[in-house]
Amino acid sequence: MLDKGRLNPRETGRFVSEHSDGEVKISKSGVEAVARLVLGAVRSGKMRDVDFDAHELHPKGADRAAVEWVFFMDTINFSFWSEEDAKFVVTYKGKPYTGYYAGCACVDRALDSGIPLTTADYMQNITLEDVKKIFVSDDGAVIPMAEERTNVLREAGKVLNEEFGGSFYHCVENCRKSAMNLLKTVVENFESYRDFGEFKGKKERYAGLTVTEHHVKIPHMNGGDAFRELTMFADYRVPQALAHLGALHYSSKLIRSLRANPVLPNGCPLEVELRGFSIKACDDIVDAAKRLRTDADTHLKTITAVDVDMFLWVYRREHAAEIEKNIAYHRVRSIYY
Repeated sequence: MLDKGRLNPRETGRFVSEHSDGEVKISKSGVEAVARLVLGAVRSGKMRDVDFDAHELHPKGADRAAVEWVFFMDTINFSFWSEEDAKFVVTYKGKPYTGYYAGCACVDRALDSGIPLTTADYMQNITLEDVKKIFVSDDGAVIPMAEERTNVLREAGKVLNEEFGGSFYHCVENCRKSAMNLLKTVVENFESYRDFGEFKGKKERYAGLTVTEHHVKIPHMNGGDAFRELTMFADYRVPQALAHLGALHYSSKLIRSLRANPVLPNGCPLEVELRGFSIKACDDIVDAAKRLRTDADTHLKTITAVDVDMFLWVYRREHAAEIEKNIAYHRVRSIYY
């Protein structure tokens, strides 16, 4: 499935930015401003706050249960946005959660009640009724795309049982903890992870690595140089944050269009531009952060596109009200993001 004729995510970002119709542009000054924010977060230690283990809903450690949780959540980590009249809010242990975290709360709540939700057998045999009962909000609303989530879980469970001894943990072990080996294995074996597209005659791929680019990390994955090859995960929230912070510039026409809250067709040219430009902008932010480092920063970690992605995703949540007033996100119903 990783055929030679298909651009990888980084190549996709470059191609789209070089062949766009002009609705989206990258601002060099905006890129540098975001790079300063990210570098500042690394310098202050705030970057640790966006790490996987930092959130109370995420499993700690790197045992089999944690890896299976990550894979399960990653498999259903798409299209969490709610219609205006049906906000999906889940209260768990006294705290309300929305969006992706509402999904996490549903998973943890089910596990607490004894449902073996993240096991391959349960996934393979899960029903639509199961999904509707487990992923339900405080006011009784069912998670968006419940049927599609049922289908991807059943497919993933079946593949785990047939190819990986019933656990994603074995998949990780088989890949010798290599990020790039895992990328290849996941895309080749799990159909719902084939986030492919086409733009102006070029076949493209958007997802670089499921368990890191969908805003979660397998804690014991050895990235090394391969990890730095990964791009951001082009969803609908990070482009919004990039536009709000000025790294992306939207045309007046695009801003008006997004304000009308249309549901874009998955794979349409505008969606491709928004995702492709986001990949390129995050890469540019990484390059800018490198240039901004001083001799006093030699002890700091190397900033990657995944770091930028995670920072922006959390930044968007922390400044949600302000950002929503300023710029709308693009709405697509898709199993890929």
